[in-house]
Amino acid sequence: MDNSVYITLSRQLALFRDMDVTANNVANTNTTGYASEHVLFNSYLTKDVNQKNRNDMAFAYDISTYKNFENAPIHATGNQLDLAIASDGFFSIETPLGVRYTRAGNFQIDGSGTLVTAEGNPVLGNNGQHIVFTPETQDIKVGEAGNISVDGAEFATIDIYKFSNPQLLERLDGSMFKSEVTPDILVDAKVVQGALSGANVKPVLELTHMIEVSRAVANTAKMIETMY
Repeated sequence: MDNSVYITLSRQLALFRDMDVTANNVANTNTTGYASEHVLFNSYLTKDVNQKNRNDMAFAYDISTYKNFENAPIHATGNQLDLAIASDGFFSIETPLGVRYTRAGNFQIDGSGTLVTAEGNPVLGNNGQHIVFTPETQDIKVGEAGNISVDGAEFATIDIYKFSNPQLLERLDGSMFKSEVTPDILVDAKVVQGALSGANVKPVLELTHMIEVSRAVANTAKMIETMY
């Protein structure tokens, strides 16, 4: 097979990867706390061993994806258990598979009085402890630092964590991440009660990029077709 076909195929594979990542961003436009992703591309240079002059050949490949942790728009909900982080940082969540991190603050209280995520996983505070309310709890206030007061009395604190390199976080689903390193508590966190952090996806830009990628895929397919 001609080397130009291999080069074109490498470009097409990279475009398919780009399309997958872009489509996932579009699908999560309305996912609370979602951080968009983008693909990093590069060229791999190698010598053509079949040619006497050994010219360089540039193959396209995607190095990896990087996560965009820019703050997303915050939407008021009026629900006292909805929390948004208006700064850097993540909530800490206990799951059956270990501690996970998220910026999605759509919380609720389960039957035992524990503050949990929409999936029923406990939200951690006070150095890794569950936050459990009594049945008599009426008014819950959450301050910027994550400090919780119940009926006017200090009750607990939701710790907000930061990572020195958040790109090392492994995405598990839309807005939940796993970390192999222990994060630090973010001392200057800004928590907003009665609001949720949306996705930092820009739908128009993502859809425009998807169209561009689709056209590029079609062009590479035509190029391969004309070679045969």
